Parts: sequence; structure tokens; C-alpha cells
Amino acid sequence: MSNQYEVVIVGGGFSGLLCGYFLKEAGIEDFCILEMGASLGGVWQKGGVGGYPGAACDVPSYAYLPFLDRIGFIPSKKYVTQHEIATYTDKLVEYCGLEPHIRFSTKVTSINYVGTGQWQISTHGMAKGSDSGNYVATHVVSASGPLSTPRMPEVAGMQQFKGASFHTAQWDYGVDLKGKHVGIIGTGASAAQVITSIADEVETLTVFQRSATWALPRDDEPTPPEIVEAFRKGGYSESLRHVDWQNGTPRDSELPFNFDMLHDKEANDKICSAIVKRIHHEVDDPELAALLTPDYPFFCKRVLFIDDYYTTFNKPNVKLVNDPKGVVKITESGVEMASGDRHHVDVLIYATGFDSNHISFPVTGREGVTLADRYGANEANNWQMTRPQSLWGMHVENLPNFYLMIGPQSLNPVTNVTLLCEEQGKYIANLVARMSREGAHEVEPRAEAVADWTQRCSASADGKVWLRCNNWYMKSTKTDVEAGRERSQGMWMETYETYLQHLLGGAGGTQDTLLRFRT
Repeated sequence: MSNQYEVVIVGGGFSGLLCGYFLKEAGIEDFCILEMGASLGGVWQKGGVGGYPGAACDVPSYAYLPFLDRIGFIPSKKYVTQHEIATYTDKLVEYCGLEPHIRFSTKVTSINYVGTGQWQISTHGMAKGSDSGNYVATHVVSASGPLSTPRMPEVAGMQQFKGASFHTAQWDYGVDLKGKHVGIIGTGASAAQVITSIADEVETLTVFQRSATWALPRDDEPTPPEIVEAFRKGGYSESLRHVDWQNGTPRDSELPFNFDMLHDKEANDKICSAIVKRIHHEVDDPELAALLTPDYPFFCKRVLFIDDYYTTFNKPNVKLVNDPKGVVKITESGVEMASGDRHHVDVLIYATGFDSNHISFPVTGREGVTLADRYGANEANNWQMTRPQSLWGMHVENLPNFYLMIGPQSLNPVTNVTLLCEEQGKYIANLVARMSREGAHEVEPRAEAVADWTQRCSASADGKVWLRCNNWYMKSTKTDVEAGRERSQGMWMETYETYLQHLLGGAGGTQDTLLRFRT
């Protein structure tokens, strides 16, 4: 089997799979998808980072999962679990005809430009019988996703703990939690799903919180008969996923807010007040309710969409430990807080999120320029992309024929990510097909185009709610001062519709004016 292809896609999550589908739709069959796991679906794959108890999507499944109407897959409920999404992924792969293109258990270790529109992709086999070796490609698509590298906290004594400990993204199902005193560090999305799922199983559950989290009910339910019928008639999911980006009109939403309301202080305050009333209604102890109430604007940090988060803290075996400075030391038998208080646990779970801006492997382009160089990543900041420079979050100067999907500078915190996967995959496929028709061997962004987009991304944060607290949208694992780095400029903070106006509609310039093609 030859290891030379027109296109190599790194990653078998939704972005990589959709890119593969659109390549085939554009008539391009000479490609492969390199997946380091033994199954597909990225964060949702079997045994993947989303394999913890309670893992489920927090966007309604009817709008989140692509191609439902085409595949004939009807989600069992409004917010489906990781297990069901993994099953759906298998059907997606079958529908798209991607099986022959996939190379499992293949971890990319480096990507190097070797000249004349050619890249060398070095790999390591991750399973018995899988090969290590090199692939050669004219085009490389990095589709490894922002949720592939678990973030472990930097706490003293972590190796001293005598009990079982693991990150939610590396859940150890060999550990029986029944009758155990369990501690969980974190109150983000994965933490909330775990907390509500294991509370009735463990002897005690201690939740270590640095800052409270806003939560909205999902009102989850089995897919009602009328929606089942709508699916059977056809076009239901496609209508939910349609975005009228040409007119800049957001699609209808069930959410009690829109993009503009988030950034309007008066409107944001009203949303906060309504949720605070809910917290105090659902939580029996007023002091506990106060601790569960955030002190920052709504959606400044990621919002939880979950039905029973607040009420779980009413359970007699669930304890909230609130300390703004958090856990400072792990001992042999538990944790020590900044306050000096110590807490015994048998099992310690780290629900500390992901290094969403992490460069997973070195990429070296023309004249030795690296992706790390272009994105302000280095060993000192744990290869975090703190100062990205790109065009549309996809093209990087001096990296010809190299494309990033759902990378920095391409999405905002309220974007349905699978919509972005679909449009970026379609864009790449159409660009590769165009180059083939026109005899172009290389494409990369012009320096002035990169500078303009980077400036636009920086300016897009002005006046937005995300600047009003410390969050992963704008910053990384530590505060900027502590980490000795500048604030990340890594997101497009305007609407998804305006992003598409640039990527697809020519706002700010077209492919012909912003890209440099070489024949």
C-alpha cells in the first residue's frame, strides 16, 4: 500500500470525517485519514476522552449531529449520550464511504514541508500490528480538534496520592466507586455531568470549586413522536442546521438569549437575576446557594446545560468545598486547600478540562518556519497557541497547502462546532479541487491578509462579555502575568454568520486577493 496521497487528514473526529466526505463529493478520492485511536468520532469515539459517566452533548442532538436526514438516524432523545454518538459516527462513516480511507492507531509525530508542494508526515503505530512510518501528501489537513489534550492541574504532590486518580478524559472504569469517598476537582461541563451521574453511587462526593458556574436546564426528554415524524418526512435536521449567513440573520433558537444580549450589560444582568432565583429555588441551603452563584457575567465562562446540577448538591452525601485559590497540594490521602483545610478522599477525579490551544505535534514549513513560531507556542508555555497568526484560522503563512480545522481564530464560544466543521471541510475540498483544475501546486496566505485577519480577531473581542473574567476563551492554564505571556488572541469573537461572510462571502477579500497561488 502506497503512503503517498493528494491529501492527508490528521484526526478522525467530525472535522476530519466531514472534510473527507466533501473531498469525495468534489471528486477527490486520493486521501487518507490518520486516526491515533481505534475508533472514530474524536471526543465522542468509543473509549475516547468523552467516555466518562454522564457524557452527553450539550447542544440539542437534532441540530448538533450532521447529516441526520441523509443517514436516516433519529436520536433517541434531545441530548444524546457519548455512546449513542459513537454509534451514530459508525453510520456516518458508512454513509460517507470513508472506510477505505481510514488508518487507525496511527499517531502523527511530526509534519515537515519538503518542498515543491510536498509534505512528509511522520507517524507512530499505537497498537500491535500497526506500522510506524512516513506519509507524503500534497495537502495536509490538521483536524485533531481542540479537545484532544487533557489538561492536568499543576498541583504539588500529585504523585503522592495513594488512592486511584485520573482525568475525566482518561476515565478508569477499572475503579469501582461504590462505597468510596470520591473527590472531584473542577465544576466545568465534564465535571457537572460526572457529579450528577455518580452522586448516588458513591459513599460521599466532595466537589472542589474555585469559581461557580452558570447552569441552564436542558429539559431533556426522549425524542417526541412529532419530531420522529418530522425526521421521517425528511429535511428536519437540515432545517435546524441552516444558517442564513449571507443576510447575517441568526437562526431561530430555543435559548433564552441571543448573541447581542450576552454583551449588553442590562440584558446580561437580567439573565443572571433569573438564574440566581432558580439557584435559590432549587438549592435548600441559602448559604450553599450563594456559593453556587457565579460572581461574573453570564456566559463569560462556558455555561452548563444540565437539568439536575444544582439539586444534586442537596443530597446529604454531596459536599461543596469552595476556595477561590483552589487545591494547593495533593497528599497521600486527599487534598489540601489554600485555606489550609484538608479533605480525605479514596478516589480523586481531575475534571480540569483540555489544553484547547495546544499544538500536539511539531509542524515545520517553508524556510524552517514552524506552526509554533506563527502561533506563539513554546516549551515555556507548554506549547499553547497564545498569539496565533492566520487567515480565517485555517491558512498559515509559510505553511503552503496546510489547513487547520476548528483551530484558533475561527470560532467563537457560542458556535455550534459541527456547523463550522462542515463549512471548513467543504471549503478545503473546493479549494483543493480548484487547484487541481487550474494546475496550482501551492497555496498560502499573503502576509498582509494574515495581519489583517489577526487584527480583526483582536478587535472582535472589544466590548464582549468574554473580556470580563478569566476564561479559557481568552487565556490558557494560568493567568497571563503568572505564565509570563500575552493574552491569547485566538478566537473570532463576532458571530458565526460574520465568520462565514469572510470565509465564503468575500468580506475583507476573496481567495484571489488574500491567497497566493503558485503553479
